[in-house]
Amino acid sequence: MTRQLKILHIEDNVADAGLIARELKQSGIDFTIKVVETKNDYSNALKNYNPDIILSDHSLPQFDSIEALSIYNENNFQIPFILITGSVSEEFAIRCIKEGADDYILKNNLIRLPSAIKQALKSRQVEADKRKVHLELEATNKELNTFIYKAAHDLRGPLCSIMGLTNLATMEGEKENLKDYIHKISESTLKLDAILLSLIDVMTIKDTQPVLNEIDLKSLVDSVIKRLKYIEGYEALKFKIKIENKKGFFSDESILNSVLYNILENAIKYRNMSHPGPFVDVKISNTDTGIKIEIEDNGIGIDGDIKDRIFEMYFRGNEDSKGSGLGLYLVANGIKKLGGTVCVESKLNNGSVFTIVLPSNLILT
Repeated sequence: MTRQLKILHIEDNVADAGLIARELKQSGIDFTIKVVETKNDYSNALKNYNPDIILSDHSLPQFDSIEALSIYNENNFQIPFILITGSVSEEFAIRCIKEGADDYILKNNLIRLPSAIKQALKSRQVEADKRKVHLELEATNKELNTFIYKAAHDLRGPLCSIMGLTNLATMEGEKENLKDYIHKISESTLKLDAILLSLIDVMTIKDTQPVLNEIDLKSLVDSVIKRLKYIEGYEALKFKIKIENKKGFFSDESILNSVLYNILENAIKYRNMSHPGPFVDVKISNTDTGIKIEIEDNGIGIDGDIKDRIFEMYFRGNEDSKGSGLGLYLVANGIKKLGGTVCVESKLNNGSVFTIVLPSNLILT
């Protein structure tokens, strides 16, 4: 065991409690123990002591192990519960197990207690791991269903526009408007292409193992900004880049490129057009284990009521947004894939600061 075990022991006999503690010490288990003998003390200890395991005598003056198990179950605890009693019938033992106990030990056979505790902790950990995997699978399935539904919906819009405009363009008597139709078809095609590229980025980040190479951060930032020149509003912003990277940095360049592009694209799209000097500052500095990237703008900012939701799939925080709703979702998933963290500080009409911390030499699993 790698840490000290916190044991909650329900016992009204001081001598028995001492014998049990001695048996555990002799077995080499590192533990602290809290002994209670009343229902009230037991309930309080469950809330405040935060035990790793419960050992319970069967019969006490005020309550018994069945009632202790009932309180345990009502609070949905997932820690082991082991009954320790002087004598027990097979029927009672079966009942305790059905009620949620992990095991039962006779007081005249305490030598089995240490192994029973270790086995119960191991079994509970296996159950916890299974629950975690199940919850993650449920979340993934829910996310996938949302992804498919929203993707189909977003793709359907420009496709319908293209089909409708194509039909109009082929109609008799509509040749004089052909140039306008072609222009609109081109706009819908570009929108469709942007959506498809976002979807490809999502799947690439989710399904691809990062490829680690040393990254020239200045060249990376320069290439991202060069791509942004075609975004409407780029010319209005002043970019300031400050890179103080004195150590080699290893990561996945493609994922990091996507992360930076999506944050900077948002800074351009949501610039404050009434501000006389809109800007975006990008600062990169070393940490003990990697780098920190700070991206600050003086744009329209983010309302505090929605700040915690901006990294959700398809979330659009601005009613004027015409994007896919995947940009910051890509950012969050990309940074997670790179083993880093991202946080944002923002006030409405007062700009935003995105802070990204990334490790170098990410350990791939």
